[in-house]
Amino acid sequence: MKKWLLIAVLAAAGILIVLALIPAGTIRFEGNQYYSEEELTKQVFGDVKPRYFAARIREWLGKHKEIPFVDHYDVQFGPGRDVTVRLYERSLAGYLRFQDYNLYFDWSGTVVESSKQQVEGVFEVAGLGVSHAVVGEKLPVADGSAIDSVLTISQFLKKETVSWGGTATLLSSLAQRIRFSSEGVSVDLGDIEVLLGSAENMDSKLFLMADILPELHGRKGTLYLNNYQTGAVRPHYVFKETQPGE
Repeated sequence: MKKWLLIAVLAAAGILIVLALIPAGTIRFEGNQYYSEEELTKQVFGDVKPRYFAARIREWLGKHKEIPFVDHYDVQFGPGRDVTVRLYERSLAGYLRFQDYNLYFDWSGTVVESSKQQVEGVFEVAGLGVSHAVVGEKLPVADGSAIDSVLTISQFLKKETVSWGGTATLLSSLAQRIRFSSEGVSVDLGDIEVLLGSAENMDSKLFLMADILPELHGRKGTLYLNNYQTGAVRPHYVFKETQPGE
């Protein structure tokens, strides 16, 4: 009996060794916006090789590694030795700088991550007047409409293009940050600050901004749209040029 048990153990060990020596096929990642495939491979599989065997064992144990900005992920095996990792990333509306960290928050204003990492495509939001914040809790923002404004502006910047120096350019590639002040909300687009003011008529002001911006290429200053009025055929606007030394 002991002999057969030993044979069974050795056979099982032999199978595991063979599986461990067989490399993974193609590793695919789906749903990733914030990481490169190289970064994800290291995050999901670590330095353990071969990765197919390591992934199988981890799935069998029901253990997934925690990845910043990722809520959870699923691992599928096949065809053959291929591995597909489907990520469900956290939805990020923006981030604010707090001490030495970036506090990333979602569309509800809830802080989802505190990290020194800079996530591409997520805008910095300044001037919210936050003196403290806790991961998992909403930002203590006095103006309840501020997060809604961030959502509206961020989505617009990510989908709209303008002719910039004769080249069709996505606004998100020009935008540096969204800022709040006593005058309302503004957007920094390179050397141009666009003062949008209050949340009222925000969509209309953003489309007007996109219409005007091509005329301001190569200039430096502030575009004032905070006094926007509905109904005007060509709404009036003011652009104040920044003087040398300012």
